[in-house]
Amino acid sequence: MRRIRTTIMTLLLAGASLLSGAPSSSATPTATPAPFGPAVTLLPRCGTLQAADAAIAVDGTVRGYATCGPWQAPVIWFFRYQGGSVFAQPTPYHGKVVKVAWDDLNNTYLLFTRPGPGTLSEQLVIGKRLENTGQYAPTTLLTTTYPAGLKKYLAPIQAGLVASKSRWWAVWTQPTRPAPLPPEYALFERHTLLYTQPWNQMTYPSGQDEDFVPSLAYSSGRMTAVWLRGDSATSRGRLTLGLNTGHGWTARSLPATSPVRDPIGYPDLIQYAGVRHLAWLGTAAVGVASDILRSFTPHFLPASKPPLATIAVSGQNLFVLWSGSGAVFAERRAGSWTPATVVAGSSAAVRVLAQGGRARLAYWSADALMLREQT
Repeated sequence: MRRIRTTIMTLLLAGASLLSGAPSSSATPTATPAPFGPAVTLLPRCGTLQAADAAIAVDGTVRGYATCGPWQAPVIWFFRYQGGSVFAQPTPYHGKVVKVAWDDLNNTYLLFTRPGPGTLSEQLVIGKRLENTGQYAPTTLLTTTYPAGLKKYLAPIQAGLVASKSRWWAVWTQPTRPAPLPPEYALFERHTLLYTQPWNQMTYPSGQDEDFVPSLAYSSGRMTAVWLRGDSATSRGRLTLGLNTGHGWTARSLPATSPVRDPIGYPDLIQYAGVRHLAWLGTAAVGVASDILRSFTPHFLPASKPPLATIAVSGQNLFVLWSGSGAVFAERRAGSWTPATVVAGSSAAVRVLAQGGRARLAYWSADALMLREQT
């Protein structure tokens, strides 16, 4: 096991106001959003247990999984959207979708949970669908102590997943002390990407710190992770950025000063053309930042306690989708932000995806899983 080395760094916030929930005057929307085509139904009548995620390929094909059915017998469905056509089928997997990853080759990976041995734990497992045969691989058990319920008001997604060329990397939140002791949370990992790593504790928070809600991004031999390091006594948190190039993890905090000082939910991380882009949940806004010149200069999109936010990028366009009064969308086009807009007929966001300079929005509408594509 590799003990993670954390160094506190304060990043230069060039040109950014130190905000507390409200955008600065420079955040006034000026761009006009690109239009969307009609809504497409990916899965109708999914029932009361709604959990879904999706990934996009370089050709624009969207693949993902969704949990459909009653709480007592949730069935996981696979779906694919390509060129206006939808394909969907039930899988042999039963449980709740956590994360999805496409490996740019042949496999759509899935992290999902199923009931564990304890009342406050679940099993976290990984499976995949092979595109060339349509078959589903046997699952691999990652942990039996994935937290089903957390004492904080964090989003339910507590794991990160990436895949590349039939290899994968998963990181998740897990208690480090067995019941009946009060749980203390750290990050654990298992992967075959870069090098094979069996079940391993990844972080060792000290004092009152605990680690939650990781998100991963991978490119050209570099694995990046972002997670929330929270103080169990004060319920305050800070975002932490980790890097692994095949020789273990190093990490640093994002920055210790406002505005990234009190995130309340999980971050969403992507990497595109050598630049990392990050969205996170704040007390009264969705935060967005990119590491241009290693400085995550933040921008804020006002939102009232959003439970989820996702980010995507293609070309010069950055897209953000979050849950508010429905699924709410905004984009940065030609350096300027569009107004935040509620997606018509939506009840909650799932994920924003992008390819060819255009966004695809996956969201829930009543009990159906929907998708809209920019034209």
